[in-house]
Amino acid sequence: MQTFLSFILSIIMHTLYASYLNYEDGTSVRTKRLDYPEFEPVTLYSRNLDNISAKNINCDDFSSYAVNCTIDAALVYNSSRMSPPPTTKIDFWCKAIRELTNCAIDWNTDCKDVTESHFNEESIKGHIHVVNNICDDEWFLLRYEDLPDCIESATDSWEACYSIFKDALEEQKNSTHEWTHYEVHFHLCCSRANFRRCTLESIFQNARCTPEQAVTLQKFSVIVSEGAVYQDCDRNTMYSNCPGGDPRPSRTQLKGLMTADVSQTTTLHCSLRIAIYMQPIVFLLVHFL
Repeated sequence: MQTFLSFILSIIMHTLYASYLNYEDGTSVRTKRLDYPEFEPVTLYSRNLDNISAKNINCDDFSSYAVNCTIDAALVYNSSRMSPPPTTKIDFWCKAIRELTNCAIDWNTDCKDVTESHFNEESIKGHIHVVNNICDDEWFLLRYEDLPDCIESATDSWEACYSIFKDALEEQKNSTHEWTHYEVHFHLCCSRANFRRCTLESIFQNARCTPEQAVTLQKFSVIVSEGAVYQDCDRNTMYSNCPGGDPRPSRTQLKGLMTADVSQTTTLHCSLRIAIYMQPIVFLLVHFL
């Protein structure tokens, strides 16, 4: 028995040693689900806009329909705050967004030929983008579970950032239906970048958020901002001309963000690798000891 135990222990030590020898830089072990591109094609969450059956909606009363959509979503997740939901409420938050999205898609599908009143297609795609990259991303949700204290302590500052962002968006979007007009597009992109800078500064200065937690919460902020301004802000946006100056993060801030992100990704993959290697060892221990 002692010989067998020694054999098992030697395998365990070899396995752990091998897992660290196989260590890879965090930027190379990322999977597609861990990447967050600035702008990407959207896949509808549960419907195809070109192939949806009619819902027999009363297309003469857009206002009442929109109010009912909001009420239905509020019954699922009712909060007057726009800040990141508590970790125990993220599923309800996601369900509410799906309710709003599908409600808007149903109206636009049923009523597109009988009324000029409709939900903005760009807004719908923005909601879908949030669902795809937060609610349907298992890797992100796994990280989000570790944020209860960080979210609680960052709520007020995040809310303040979003309030400024929301007011700026409403000012621009209410001025025209053409959200992609160059001048409107420019100001929307500036507002989006300002919001990210605001949350980045507030989250990383929060003593109750570890660097790794701050990265996850900032990714939440980035995805939400992409949903609110679902436009390609990477090309031809002269950020240096934004009101108040260039809103993009400084080199120092970006360096800190990237360092924490690599550390978090590496730790996660090392943990998963060790767990996979340990499975056969646990099987041996259970069945032979």
